[in-house]
Amino acid sequence: MLSACAWNVTCALALLVAAPAFAGTRDVEPGTLPHLQPGEGLLLVEADTDVALASLQLAPLDGDSVEALHVADAGVTARLLVLPAGRYMWRNATLQSGRRFSLGNTRDEAFDVAPGRVTYAGDLVLRVKGRDGMSFEVANRGLRAIDWLHARYPQLAQALPVVYSGHYPDPFPAFYARERAASALADDALSTVLAPPAPGPLPLSPLDLWHYRRVDGASLNPAGDLVVENVHESDALWALDLVDLSSRARVRLATSAQRFGSIDWAGDRVLLAGTGDDSTRERVSLFDIRTAAGVAPTFAQTRLPDDGHVLATRTDVPGRILFERRGAFGRLEVVALDIGLRDGARRFQAELRGRLAAAADPDIGWFADAHGRVRAATLHRDDGTLALMYGEGTRFDEVLPLRDDGGFRPLGLSDDGQYVFGLSDEGSAQRDLVAFDPKQGRVVRTLFRKPGTDVQDAVLDAQGQPIGATYFDQGHRVTAFLDPALQPLQAVLARAFPDRSLQVAGRSDDGRTLLLWVEASDQPATLYRYDVASAQASLVDVAAPWLQGREFVPSVPLQARSRDGLPVEAFLTLPRGAGRHALVVLPHGGPIGVSDHRLFNPEVQFLASLGYAVLQVNFRGSDGYGTAFREAGYHAGGTAIEDDIDAALQVALARYPLDASRMCVMGSSYGGYSALQSAARWPGRFRCAVSIAGITDRMLFFTASDSGNSARTRAELERLVGDPRREYAEMLATSPLYRYRALTLPVMLVHGREDTRVDYEHARRLVRMLNLAGHPPVMLSFDNEGHNWRELADIATAYRGVAGFLRAYLGEPERLQ
Repeated sequence: MLSACAWNVTCALALLVAAPAFAGTRDVEPGTLPHLQPGEGLLLVEADTDVALASLQLAPLDGDSVEALHVADAGVTARLLVLPAGRYMWRNATLQSGRRFSLGNTRDEAFDVAPGRVTYAGDLVLRVKGRDGMSFEVANRGLRAIDWLHARYPQLAQALPVVYSGHYPDPFPAFYARERAASALADDALSTVLAPPAPGPLPLSPLDLWHYRRVDGASLNPAGDLVVENVHESDALWALDLVDLSSRARVRLATSAQRFGSIDWAGDRVLLAGTGDDSTRERVSLFDIRTAAGVAPTFAQTRLPDDGHVLATRTDVPGRILFERRGAFGRLEVVALDIGLRDGARRFQAELRGRLAAAADPDIGWFADAHGRVRAATLHRDDGTLALMYGEGTRFDEVLPLRDDGGFRPLGLSDDGQYVFGLSDEGSAQRDLVAFDPKQGRVVRTLFRKPGTDVQDAVLDAQGQPIGATYFDQGHRVTAFLDPALQPLQAVLARAFPDRSLQVAGRSDDGRTLLLWVEASDQPATLYRYDVASAQASLVDVAAPWLQGREFVPSVPLQARSRDGLPVEAFLTLPRGAGRHALVVLPHGGPIGVSDHRLFNPEVQFLASLGYAVLQVNFRGSDGYGTAFREAGYHAGGTAIEDDIDAALQVALARYPLDASRMCVMGSSYGGYSALQSAARWPGRFRCAVSIAGITDRMLFFTASDSGNSARTRAELERLVGDPRREYAEMLATSPLYRYRALTLPVMLVHGREDTRVDYEHARRLVRMLNLAGHPPVMLSFDNEGHNWRELADIATAYRGVAGFLRAYLGEPERLQ
């Protein structure tokens, strides 16, 4: 048994060196009970920073800055102040190195200090970004603040309530105070967590399954006889490999410590490739490739004179490309760059082709037509929204606001630049591939539509023009071609690769050669060259060679109808072997705009290798099934979404050899929430529940997530999920944290302490409540992981723990059959 301390001497937060008090404020000495004057309140200030601070300042609205913290080492630091009641905002942070950061216009994060109470306004989370920046967020970590207060000021903590001050209510401090008062559990047992059982031998190693793909991308040249691969050799090594499809010879063109972000062919034998963290400042190299029959290709490499990004390689002038770079005063501009040979040399002469006004400069994505004219751009506005700009030269006008939640998403320009093609669900029952006329400001033509099914992307030819569209059908990715002459090719490819997902990675100029990624639930991504005339496919490479020869299991689609009659699709993966299989129900994250597919999924194959069937449900809100289905998921968390999962589960149990007495529910993010909520809603159904980075308190998600850190994103959350102020009772009723006594089954929690989407506070609170109920959870936490995990070793540790936990409660198939 592992014990994570609640609050004692060894794990208390480091207290700050006292700062000089300013007028109307004073520090509270630890262990004392301060006497408050009328109109005074207490503010519990807590900062979480990855760099040493000299000071942190706050201010009354429209008042002078005052020092809230003084001399703080990296880590979590806290201080208790007496100050006049009123409304305050964060102002500045100064590092011990002397650098000072304005916290910007933080009126949006202003908070009220109430008289006669202890106010907690959330942790101020500061993280250094690069050499010159710092991120600033406010995260509600109220339980940790309460623990600090009880450890340093026990009498005060008993005498005065802690009140959270933020955009939304937080009922937890009062709820916890009541529940804690009714418990005799010792303080040092409040945060007890258990280690996961040892997993024993594993049929498939998580290190192999979750290992990054070796071949991360591939591009076919216009002639269709060369392929270049973006190869991930190791954590710190990327490579660019050239494959001659005729001779099968392979040549390494370059290596880099960073991923090759852009790979563009500027002719049959000229390749441009760039590396760098900033796409507008890539270090771009040009490769002249020479081929001859019977010998491996050779090449010469030249570095472009400016850092930037290749926008287009096809223009009216041979040997000329469009290149995006930072010009005078760091402004983003597009130039026509001459890369052609002139008298055996390259001059790299540049001619300005596009620039937005200075006030509209930051973070722009440009679009050019087939003649090399820059005609459109997407602009990030100051308020965080996007807009489509249209024009030419230095004159661009806004023609369409772009939405995060749908509407029109531009992908490119027509040959003549008169139309912008893209994806849109505006006024449609699903997301279609359409042409938008910027002069009329509306969609004028639908290029591809499949009723009731969302288009995922466009398939482009070498000139950047749409020749097809992709969508999912029964979990497989399908490519539909727009040209009637090409449409029979769709059926031919389906016969060549039955029950497989296809993605067109490249097409030769003459249309005779396709480069295809082929994938399925039981097949990791594999790269093929497909000869259209002979209808023959030949293997080029595999994305994960270390998985070659391993046996994986396929998934099958199933259909169900939810309680309200809504049709729902799900996928069931059955392990090999006779008898009735234990089942893991695996809801996906999101929940809006995300979906599961019958693609290779390391998590599903890992669970299946342990002998467990896996059920994935595309519940309401999932992407791919049209607008009405997606919108049916709004405000449906914890209720109708879980009804959908239940409906699919009942169909699976009725039709397939599954053991209803041996089921666990498991998920990540929203899926982790759904696992806990389902366990509480249907007590006795599941033997165990696993929540990875899962929400436990629906209202906390609004005050401890990067999704709630701006007025715009809060409005979006309210639209999709609900408003805690108006739906207070509903959110309490559907939060596993407040139903913790119903979670009597074994629970495993996995969470990263740097998670900014679902803050670690979610796990901290549920651990506390489960201990009060006498059911300490199994838990794994990772200091340096966020919401999307980065370190392979941490992923492997987590899933070895999951395997041990599942085996403890579902057993091993060979022992139970």
